[in-house]
Amino acid sequence: MKKLKKKADWLTKAKKRKMKKKDRGIVEIMMLTRHFFKELPQWLNEMTDPRHPSYTTYSQADLVLMGMLKNMCAVKSMRSMEETFNEDACIATLRILSGDQGLSEMPHADTLNYYLERLSPQCLADVRKKMVKSLIRKKSFSRSRLLGKYWRVIIDGTGLFYFREKHCENCLVTTVTREVDGKEVKVKRYYHKVLEAKLLLSPGILISLDTEFIENEKEDVSKNDCEINAAKRLLERLHKDYPRLPVCLQGDALYAAETIMKMCRDWKYILTQKATRQKVLAESYEWIAGGGGAETLTGIGKEGGNGEYINHVEETAGKEEEADMYRYRYETEEDGEKEIHEFQWITNIELTKKNLEEMIEAGRGRWKIENEGFNNQKNGIYDIEHLNSRDSNAMKNHYLITQIADIVMQIYLSFSPLRKEIGQSIKNTSSGLLESFRRHTVTDEDVSYISKYTTVYLE
Repeated sequence: MKKLKKKADWLTKAKKRKMKKKDRGIVEIMMLTRHFFKELPQWLNEMTDPRHPSYTTYSQADLVLMGMLKNMCAVKSMRSMEETFNEDACIATLRILSGDQGLSEMPHADTLNYYLERLSPQCLADVRKKMVKSLIRKKSFSRSRLLGKYWRVIIDGTGLFYFREKHCENCLVTTVTREVDGKEVKVKRYYHKVLEAKLLLSPGILISLDTEFIENEKEDVSKNDCEINAAKRLLERLHKDYPRLPVCLQGDALYAAETIMKMCRDWKYILTQKATRQKVLAESYEWIAGGGGAETLTGIGKEGGNGEYINHVEETAGKEEEADMYRYRYETEEDGEKEIHEFQWITNIELTKKNLEEMIEAGRGRWKIENEGFNNQKNGIYDIEHLNSRDSNAMKNHYLITQIADIVMQIYLSFSPLRKEIGQSIKNTSSGLLESFRRHTVTDEDVSYISKYTTVYLE
C-alpha cells in the first residue's frame, strides 16, 4: 500500500513562506496562557516574596514570566536573555502578560538571579500544581486516559549538573577511575540529579507534574540519596496533592520494588519487569506459562506480534502486593537475520484479552519521559544542563521555571498552525517565537482578540 504524503509535503516553498509571514507566535502564546491559565500572573504575585518591599521594582510575575519566555524562545544563557530581550516590543508584551502597567524596562539578569536565590522552590511548585489542576479540570485531555479512566504518570531520574570539585553540601558524590600520567587514579566527582514525574495529557503533550531533587541532606553522609528514596518522597506528596486523581504510575524496572508497589495500592501501576529485579515473580510467571497457564493473543500491536498474560502471579510467588504480569513479542528480519523483540511488565490492573493491546501500548509508551521529556529538554530548546546560576536554590528555581514554561510551550506546539500545516520543527518554531516576541508589537486589536472567547483546538 502506497504511503500517503502529509499535507506539508504538498505545499510549495512559496506557500510555506507566506504562511510563516502570518505567524502570530507571541500573540498565540498570550492567547493560550489566558485560555488555560488565566490567573497565572495572580498566582505568581501571590507567592511569598523573599525581597524587601522597599527594594522591589519588578513584580514576581514580571520576573518569572521573563524566565519562562527565555526558555520558550530557546535563549540559552542569562546574559543572552538580557541582550536579546532589550526591545520595546518585548517590554510591551511582558507588560501585558504580567499585568504590571508600571513596567518600563525588562528586568536585569542579575535581578532575576538575586530573586531566584531567595525564592522558596515550593512557591513555584505550588504554581505548577495550580496549572496542572487547571488543565485537568478543563477536561480537554480526558480522552487520553488509560482504559478511559487512569491518568498516566511516568517517573524517571536524570543528572543535571556535574562538577570536578564540591559544589555544595547537598552534592551527590561518586568515585571514578581516570588515567593520569599513565596511571589509573581514583577521583571524586560531584553532581546533582532530579526525579521527575510527568503527566501524559495526550500522545503529544507530556508535562511536569512534580519534581523531587535527589540530594544529600548534608556533606558527611555515608550513603548518597537515591532514586528509590526520592520516589517515596515524591509519591507521598502526589497522594496528598492529588488525593482523588485516578493515577496509573509507570516506570522502569528500578521502581518494580515492593515498597513502590505498596504505595500504589490506591492507584494503578505498570512497571517494566526484569528477572533480576523481581526474581521470584519472574520464576513463578515462567512456571505457570510453561504449564499452559498463560492467556495468549496473536496478531496484535503495530507489529502484529504475540501477547500473553497471567493474573495474580503474586499468589504463586508468595508475595503480598498484587502482581499481574504480561509480555509482548514480535519478530523482525533484516539482511536475512531474524531478531526477536520482547517486552515484559508487571501491573495491578486486571488483564483481559479485551484490554491487553492497550496495556501493551501503554507499557511501551514509558520511553516518552526519556525521549519527549528529559531528552528534549537536554538536547532540544531548553538545555536544562546549562548552569544559569551556581547558587543551589537558584539552580532549583531555574529548573522549575523551565518545567512551568514547558507546560505552556507543549500546548503551544500542539496548537501551532505552522506545526500542523507545514510540519515545522520544534527548534524553528521556538526561533519563530523569539522573532515574534522581539518584533511583533502587540496592538489593541491583538489584546481584544486575546481577551475574547477563543476556541482552542489541539492535536
